[in-house]
Amino acid sequence: MTAAWRGALALALVAGFYALSWGLVLGYGALALGVLWWTVDGPGPLTSPMPLFAVAFGLPGVLAVLRGLLAGGRVPEPAPGTVRLSRAQAPKLWDAVAELAERVGAPEPTEIRLSPDVSASVSEDTRFGLRVSSRRLEIGLPLLAGLRADEVRAVLCHELGHYARRHTRFGATVYRGSVALHTARSGIVAAAVRNPVVAMYSGIQYRVLGAYGWLYDAVSLAVRRRQEFEADAAAAAVAGPAAMASALTAVPVLEAAWGDFRQRFLDPMAARGRVPDDPVRAFTAMLTDTEYGEALEEWRREQPERDRSRLDSHPPTPARLRALRLRSGAAPGAVADPRPGRVLLEGGALEGGLSDALRRALPTPTDHRTVVQPWEEWLDDAVELQAIGAVEDLRGALALLGSAPLPTVDGVLGLLEAGRGEELAGALSATDWGTARWGAPGSSQRAVAVLVGQALVTAGRAAWSVRWASPGVLVPFDEEAREAHALAAAAVTDPAAAARLRFLLVVCGVNTGVALTRTGEVSRLRVPRPARERGRRPAREVGRRVNVGGIVVALALLGVFGWSQLEPERDPVRPLPATSVDPFRPDRTTSPLPVPSGVRPYPPLPVPGVSRSPDCGVRELPVGGRCLPYEAVLPSSRLTPVATPPFTP
Repeated sequence: MTAAWRGALALALVAGFYALSWGLVLGYGALALGVLWWTVDGPGPLTSPMPLFAVAFGLPGVLAVLRGLLAGGRVPEPAPGTVRLSRAQAPKLWDAVAELAERVGAPEPTEIRLSPDVSASVSEDTRFGLRVSSRRLEIGLPLLAGLRADEVRAVLCHELGHYARRHTRFGATVYRGSVALHTARSGIVAAAVRNPVVAMYSGIQYRVLGAYGWLYDAVSLAVRRRQEFEADAAAAAVAGPAAMASALTAVPVLEAAWGDFRQRFLDPMAARGRVPDDPVRAFTAMLTDTEYGEALEEWRREQPERDRSRLDSHPPTPARLRALRLRSGAAPGAVADPRPGRVLLEGGALEGGLSDALRRALPTPTDHRTVVQPWEEWLDDAVELQAIGAVEDLRGALALLGSAPLPTVDGVLGLLEAGRGEELAGALSATDWGTARWGAPGSSQRAVAVLVGQALVTAGRAAWSVRWASPGVLVPFDEEAREAHALAAAAVTDPAAAARLRFLLVVCGVNTGVALTRTGEVSRLRVPRPARERGRRPAREVGRRVNVGGIVVALALLGVFGWSQLEPERDPVRPLPATSVDPFRPDRTTSPLPVPSGVRPYPPLPVPGVSRSPDCGVRELPVGGRCLPYEAVLPSSRLTPVATPPFTP
């Protein structure tokens, strides 16, 4: 199947999805109206409550389909947390984009936006699907901070290549259809998980959309992946195959580093109300660290393939690299530029905009004021915050021990003085202590060292120093603090060392009776515990409430069904009096019903071979053209009475 036919089929599938979805919605509406009419004013009562259940518990699935239709119909808007760049703010970046667009043969974008993600994308807004009203280019700040200048140019050429080959018009339509389809399916799944009865009555919608979604993805994703190869070829023709291949291998590494930076530093500090004045410089400091850079370079050489979603529109990186290797030779005008990509942001009034963009994208709390710090000071506080979190996490391990000690420094020291260091190590292993803070489980020696180190920092006798590739390092200020820190590892296996450690901590002014959960509150940072998310309940509680609601709805429907079975009492039907009709005079009857005034009776029907009978009374018989009484024709004296047997009950 050629690319053109496949693209046409994908667009037909988009239209088919909307037709199928509206068919499901209208079919449900017809079913609901029919069941309502039958229940209220039908010819008879319902014979089963199943139609009522189908209408009530099928509603969440139909609402999910409607949400999908609305999601696919929206015009894509700029992603939240992005900042728009004017030519005055970033003249070098705008000039580079204009130059590359001319060389690629693409129209120049009308808008450039910076995002806080490791990504780049292009989109365009059209009016009535015909005339383009605007073109938008989004590029992530981490790309500019971590890639070389020639790699950034290759990424820009790749995105502009989508414009040059008109991929955006097809991609926008297909993408909106994909969003609508998967929004509908995920909504049905969410409703079914919360209530098993909904799962029973939404199965038809889910299976129909699932089968259609498989066909939709099989066709549309093949087209979109082919478009990525075409955009790679366009970038290689301008920026060079080497620069494009280098960018492809660098982006996954940069994405991992940015995720590590956010998980260990940015997001935890923002949740406690502290953000740096320049997150880009802090991230650049991590990338340029010698120890961390060596780890990233080793990871880049190994190039592990990341877990890919079935719905990923990008081909696997090895396949894209093989396609680039087939393009031998350097591109005309392509020059290697080892300078950092952030040089494209120099020469403009952008510094404040960069920081504001990233700060808006961070999860800041709503219950207290956010503090903006110089990024160097912010880094030291971030390391201390990691230690505070690790100390607070010790409470879970201590709770597993028999005759659990008090969750304080004094309680942990008492545990070590009693020779229970091995029990502590087992509890730390069972709770996977340290993984949430540093990405790897920590030993009992590290746990005690962090506990003692944070106690000394709170007492003002030491400070933490950042280490990008490992946990922070404690810097003691005096001899007593240095000796206490050195005894921390030995105290795990030596009760005498634990007793000496207690003495030194008291000498250093450490309050050993403070609960571990209050470590952040009494620390130098005075940070409160992370506020619980408001407006959200635990999943178990939500599940219970939804199940109870489903039971209530089912009982209500059973009540409606029972009500429909009750009919009002009616008077017994009285038969109408019998009516005798003279076959020779059908206009003359013995019916007691009055004849409506103004109604002309039908004339008598002529019967062949029979003469018309005279008009006789009720007690008369027509005989020979005359009317004779019954007694004259059949005297009662000649009738023999019949004996009636006696009635015996």
